[in-house]
Amino acid sequence: MSTLEKELVALAISVAAGCRPCVTHHLVEARKAGADDTAIETAVAGAVCVRKAATEGMRRHALGLDPVKKGCGCAVAEPLAEMISLGAALAVNCTAEIHKHLGAARSLGLQQNRLDAIFALAATIRGRAVAHAEARFGGGEASRSDCWGEAPKAARCC
Repeated sequence: MSTLEKELVALAISVAAGCRPCVTHHLVEARKAGADDTAIETAVAGAVCVRKAATEGMRRHALGLDPVKKGCGCAVAEPLAEMISLGAALAVNCTAEIHKHLGAARSLGLQQNRLDAIFALAATIRGRAVAHAEARFGGGEASRSDCWGEAPKAARCC
C-alpha cells in the first residue's frame, strides 16, 4: 500500500471511529503524502457512508426489523474505495459491512497483505481512539469544551 493510500484509509478509519485527534493527525499526513481535496472528501464520504449504514443496521437489528438489503450505498468498484470502506467498517465493528467490503476488495484482486495492513491499521487507530477518549476522563472538573474541543495541533495518532 502506498503512503497516500495508507493515509487515506487511516483518515477514513479515524472518521468512522469518531476520533478527532486521529482525524487531525491523518489529515496532515494525507496532505503530506499528496492527497488533494477530492481524495480527502472521497475518504471522508466513504467513512461516513459506512458509519451511517452500520448505525442503521444496528437500529434495525435492535428493533427486530429485517436488515436493509442495499447496504451502505458506497458501491464503487475501485480498489482504493473498497480499502477505505473496509477500514471504516472495521472501525465501527460492522460485520455486515466488513463482509460486503472484504468480498468486494477480494473480487477486485486486492492481495491479502494489503487487507492485513488495513486490518492492522484499523486495530491500531481504534486502540488510539479509545486511549484518546480515556485520557479525557483523567479526573478533575473539566468543562465540556475541555473534554471534547478541538484536538491540539500536535495531536498524534499512530
